[in-house]
Amino acid sequence: MKVLSSLVAAAALFATTTAFAADTLRFSSFEPPVALVTKEILTPWAKDVSAASNGALNVQIFAGGSLGRDPAQQLQLVEQGVADIAWVIPGYSPGRFQEGTVAEIPFLVPDATAGSAAMWEMYEKGLFKGDFNKLKMLGVFASFPNFVAATKPVSTPADMNGLNFRAPGPTLLTAIKALGAVPIGGITGPSIADSISKGLIAGTLTQWGAVETFRMADVITHYNTVPLGATPMLVVMNKSKYDSLPKEAQEALDKFSGAAFSERFGAIFDKSMKDTRERIAANPAVTIVDPDDKLMAEWQNAVSVAKTNWIEQNPEGQQIYDAFAAAIAANKSSQ
Repeated sequence: MKVLSSLVAAAALFATTTAFAADTLRFSSFEPPVALVTKEILTPWAKDVSAASNGALNVQIFAGGSLGRDPAQQLQLVEQGVADIAWVIPGYSPGRFQEGTVAEIPFLVPDATAGSAAMWEMYEKGLFKGDFNKLKMLGVFASFPNFVAATKPVSTPADMNGLNFRAPGPTLLTAIKALGAVPIGGITGPSIADSISKGLIAGTLTQWGAVETFRMADVITHYNTVPLGATPMLVVMNKSKYDSLPKEAQEALDKFSGAAFSERFGAIFDKSMKDTRERIAANPAVTIVDPDDKLMAEWQNAVSVAKTNWIEQNPEGQQIYDAFAAAIAANKSSQ
């Protein structure tokens, strides 16, 4: 009996020691746990990394803003060590990841699959610099293209004239201004529906997933799917924390990061856009305009200044734009 008790005690000690040996990484998401990116992409990714580490890692998702509710706060959480990993929207931190805002140029990113693959290639080739090098980049993505979501019909560029309109990034705001609308920045995803309800804005540039996640469909009934630029997105990690991990833990993170993460993100994001659009379109009060070629050309001409300004205002702007456009074309043709 004493021998058995000793064995049980030893097993318990081993289990406890093993549990404490695992590094727990706090992964922050401002989205609710049931929202698209958090539920379908980030949470499965965290589970895959944890499993691949053979007990060296436990990547724990803190969703719904439990470590910090403000989407604009996520980068700071990682830099201050409150979170080890976070999903970050660069547009909420102007100037920090400037080269990556090339994805916001209208009519450039066709979908999240090609856009995300191209974004990682740009980073891997060293064309995204600045603050990209101050953190451990686990994923560099682009969303499905943002389009017009409004409280009133918007078919042509002229219909945007005078409307207060929100966008999630600086280049997208330039496009709004070019359309004769009043660009409104500083409104994060969770605040959009409330801002529309209060009459602060008449609409926003967004994509289907955000419409559903942030309950915009409760206040918006008019959509125009003209592709006015994607939203750059990052999954970043505190570099010091990454460097402190054992090799097995680092290898598990690396296995599911980079190009593999871009592929996962793009495929799931794009599929969800199709499914979500169908759910939103089922509402008989909803009107969706898919511009024909003639109308698409009219929109493209109206927002062309956004591309021109981006190239002029960024060092090596033309080089970055050309390289990104080539990467988009290559990844689009390989689909």
